[in-house]
Amino acid sequence: MKKITLFLVFLLMTVMSAFAEPLPDVVKQRIREVYAHEYPDDYSMQKALIDDQFESYRFLQQWDSETGIPQKVLLKERDFYAQKYPDDYSMQKVLIQDQCDSYLFLLSYKPDSGVPHNVLTNIKQKYAKEYPYDFSMQKALVEDQVKSYLELQR
Repeated sequence: MKKITLFLVFLLMTVMSAFAEPLPDVVKQRIREVYAHEYPDDYSMQKALIDDQFESYRFLQQWDSETGIPQKVLLKERDFYAQKYPDDYSMQKVLIQDQCDSYLFLLSYKPDSGVPHNVLTNIKQKYAKEYPYDFSMQKALVEDQVKSYLELQR
């Protein structure tokens, strides 16, 4: 039974990789050039980083929605990081995922009792205005402010 399961998993992975969206040659070439230059004698490192970049590129090309994230927010984050890191698809993917996680955190964040609702609302609004679309920064600052508020109440 285990052999059949392993075979089916292998077969499924093989079929899925055959249908993976091909990367444009210009993208493949640029990624390869970057890592050949950075790691000229370390072929294992080149391969690992290139494979990660290829996977990240494919992921980004198909990533058009995220549960709980408005389309406008996701597209704005994608555009921002694509401009900031045009040839680093792994960096784009990680940073966008972090922004999405932080966005969802901020939506549902309810600190321990002791922080009045209006205080939390004011903190969130302050940082949303100062750092629009930088949800990671907002999250860090909101958590810090809440922690400080609670410590001052002791």
